[in-house]
Order: sequence, then structure tokens, then C-alpha cells
Amino acid sequence: PATWFASVCSMLSSDLLSCGIDRWYPDLRRLTIRSVLVPLPPDFAAYLVADGVVLPGGDDEAGASPAGEEADDESADGSAALALPASFEAVRRAIDDGIERLGGAVFVKLNWSAPRDAAWVLGGSLKCTSSEDVLLLLQSSDRAAHDLTEARRMCEDAAAAGEGGAGVDAAGEPHGFVLALRKWCELQPSREFRCFRGAGGRLLAACQRDRFSHFP
Repeated sequence: PATWFASVCSMLSSDLLSCGIDRWYPDLRRLTIRSVLVPLPPDFAAYLVADGVVLPGGDDEAGASPAGEEADDESADGSAALALPASFEAVRRAIDDGIERLGGAVFVKLNWSAPRDAAWVLGGSLKCTSSEDVLLLLQSSDRAAHDLTEARRMCEDAAAAGEGGAGVDAAGEPHGFVLALRKWCELQPSREFRCFRGAGGRLLAACQRDRFSHFP
């Protein structure tokens, strides 16, 4: 699929990185929903795409090891144990602090995608009120996993080189992943639009954001 996409899309890594919320939010923050961006260290990104769902705290962390410690080779059921990354507590605190700053409820996304496919784990809603909600959504989402493991592979230059991950920016500097916490708003899908602007900020085009529904 990645090779097919690259053959018909011809998107470069620099184009993809330019579409990340960490790139456009600083310039458009006055025009969009208030957000807090939390950088995700490589070990935390790897934790999010590891097999299994492990939440912080409580007795339900089967197979999980404390941050910074090595996991046992296997858990009680014979599967590989999942260790919490060394950066876990720092990222979790940043998430909880961000949620508090934004009024107690947020919508989350990574650089490009939101975990909409995992809304079922929160009863059909994407409203997060704690770091536990955020982590449960991200660990359960194929869309989030795609951002973290496959997005850059689908770019023409990265696919040709067999590269993946977050990649580098136009200056050749490493470009990592971010978690965007966006203040929760009760938006109406029928009134959401995707807009495209050109040089000088001139509006070039607009289309309905929800491409799967018809709104009369």
C-alpha cells in the first residue's frame, strides 16, 4: 500500500512535515482552537504502538514494569511483557497539566491524525478528561499507529530510501512526534470545512471536512 500511495501521490517528506499541527499551529493559533503541544520522546512513541494496552496506575497493568526498569521476558500468560518507557511519568504529567490548562476536557491528535477509530473505548466519544483517557485512545487506534510508524514511509523520498519514523525537516534536523491536546468543543460536523490558502494568505478553496456524510 505504501508503494502504491507513493506512486500516485508523489508527496515528499517535507510536504508531510509541513502539514503537521506543530508546524501550522504557532502561526494560526489566533484563528483555531486553543491547544497544548506535548513532545513525544522516541521511547514513548514506541510504547504507544507496542502490542497490548497498558494504562498507568492500578492493578490492571498486566505485564507492565515500572518506568526505567527492564520487563520480564514473558508475562504470566506467556506473552512478552510491556515495559513503561523512562519518559512515561514526565509525558503523563504534561498531558494532565495540559488538560487542566484547557478547562478539564480535550480532543487529542498526533502530528497529523486523531484516534477517531478508537472512540468506542470511551463509549463512542473522543472527549478526554485525564491522561488515562488519552493513552487508552492512542494505544487502541490504528490511525495513531499509522502516524507513528507508516506516515513517512508513504512519502516518495522516504519510501525509496526505505525510511520510516518521524524523519527530518527541510534543514536536515530531526523532526519528532507531538501530541496535540485541543480544548474540547461541541462542534457540528455540518459546519466544519477544510480551507486551503495560497501566497499571502489568500483563500484558494474550501470543502466539507466530513467527506463521508451529506448535509443538505
